[in-house]
Amino acid sequence: MSEGQAGAEAIARAFVDARHSGGVLADYPGGKLPASLDEAYRIQERAIGLHGGRVAGWKVGRIADPLVSTYGANRLTGPIFDNGIVYASEGDVPEMPVFGDGFAAAEAEYLLQLGDLPASFERAWTNGAVAAHVDRVCIGIEVASSPFPGINEHGPAVTVSDFGNNNGLVVGTELGDGQGFLDLPVALTIDGIQAGTGTAADMLDGPFGAVRFLFELARDRGLPLAAGQWISTGAVTGVHPVRPGAVVEAHFGDDMTVRCAIGVSRQD
Repeated sequence: MSEGQAGAEAIARAFVDARHSGGVLADYPGGKLPASLDEAYRIQERAIGLHGGRVAGWKVGRIADPLVSTYGANRLTGPIFDNGIVYASEGDVPEMPVFGDGFAAAEAEYLLQLGDLPASFERAWTNGAVAAHVDRVCIGIEVASSPFPGINEHGPAVTVSDFGNNNGLVVGTELGDGQGFLDLPVALTIDGIQAGTGTAADMLDGPFGAVRFLFELARDRGLPLAAGQWISTGAVTGVHPVRPGAVVEAHFGDDMTVRCAIGVSRQD
């Protein structure tokens, strides 16, 4: 094993052990931060293998405009494991765990579920082309959390290295018209106080652009996309810090809401 591989293994193992134990990492494991997205995805790939859970989806996050030229991408991704996905009917308030001494946030998101996938990803992809492979569009909440409190302070490569900072997903109401939601007003509240508003039309090239990004990663990196996986397509109203005990509500339009309560991660 090369020095680089050994370093990636150690970082991946430290994050996975902390996630399984519900612990905290006061400092980045090993002290040496990944310098590129390629290095970070290699850590993530190893961590997925060590984690042992089934990947049931992918979160997609935005890379800040000033960092796009440095990292060569405007989005990033990380796995969503099946034991972190909760299906919530209107009125349900499931408890979603976070690392209480780490980083924790909630995000209102559109969730797209993949249907049948192409036999090969080896082609140029457009938003319209990937839309043909999406079966469902639902409202939802992504719970972002990491045992490393500084995960979002050191750039997108660090975020990628710990599963893209994902720790769960609440799947809410399905939208009847999978393409007609881009201008729907979205608001997120925490304990009844509005934390942010927005629309999907304001998000780069929208939720289907997030799916296109993943299809391109499947082509270029072999990202293991599969039918039935959920794609959490990006924070519509922003990334909003939360603490255990908070109640989060994401409102889509005038009559659709998905909720969750924030709990504390426990040992697996």
